[in-house]
Amino acid sequence: MNPKEKVSKGVTMLTAQGHRVEGRIQFDKNWWEIDGYLLASQEEIEHIADGVYSFSELHELCIKRRADEKRKAARG
Repeated sequence: MNPKEKVSKGVTMLTAQGHRVEGRIQFDKNWWEIDGYLLASQEEIEHIADGVYSFSELHELCIKRRADEKRKAARG
């Protein structure tokens, strides 16, 4: 399965679980916004499709990434 098909499968899986998923461009990169607050990369959506991790694991990963980015920005 190619990356585009995996992303489509991941989005379909999340939608079937009751999540709202929309494509978005931010910081010159394609992201997937989940439920209006969580940004996931294409690779992370592919991992959902592959069963690498669940939505709750993705949620934790994204929250951790956001906190790391804020710390880096605060340091300058």
